[in-house]
Amino acid sequence: MALFTLCSASGAPGVTTTALALTRTWSGAIAHRVALLVDADPVGSALIPAFVEGGIPTGGGILGVAAERAATADDVLRHAVALDESASCLILTGVSESGQARPLGGVWSTLVEVAHELERSGLDVIVDAGRLGHRWEPQPLIDAADVAVLVSRPTLPAVAAARTALAELRSRRLAGAATGVLVVGRPAPYSAGEVARALDAEALPELPEDVWASRALSLLGPVTPRLRRSALVRAVTQTAAALARTAAPARQVTAP
Repeated sequence: MALFTLCSASGAPGVTTTALALTRTWSGAIAHRVALLVDADPVGSALIPAFVEGGIPTGGGILGVAAERAATADDVLRHAVALDESASCLILTGVSESGQARPLGGVWSTLVEVAHELERSGLDVIVDAGRLGHRWEPQPLIDAADVAVLVSRPTLPAVAAARTALAELRSRRLAGAATGVLVVGRPAPYSAGEVARALDAEALPELPEDVWASRALSLLGPVTPRLRRSALVRAVTQTAAALARTAAPARQVTAP
């Protein structure tokens, strides 16, 4: 395992909530592994307001890494924020507005290299890449991911947009590289299996609509026993395990 990138074909399908939930449940779902969330959405971070509201220092984040002359894994970790005492959940905060993403192309390539270095120390990287097609999207993190995940709502307009986006992802990535579909927002007209069949793609465990749990996770507080029992966190735990299984053969495809 190493690098997992989540993206979308259309606006607000739940990429940030899903990436955050995966990061916060990763160590509980996968033994002896912890996770770093890279907030790489070029439109602007949806997480920074929660840090400000919670009084949590954001550190240097992506912009701090960009300021380093030749960023190393230690530099990346130094600019990340740990949300628990054991540092099992780390976040590298993103940009506050899209103009800041313009000069970050080199940072995305550096993070690809760093992700595989961090893997050896038991840390996996989960990327929130936002919506595909932005002029300053984190392309290296999408194209080089061990597993790229297209997040979609189970509606006809969303699936239609996902079809085009999935074809683009497959054309950009190595032949055979793992590219999956994650359906969020059930209950809805179509199941994850139906969406996957329509897209001729591998489906990950679908995530339910769970407003309370989504809100609790976004506030960046502790993962309480009640939150662990929520429908969202239980489903995300299954998704994390599925991603781990997918990553093993994917590493063979992407290895030099």
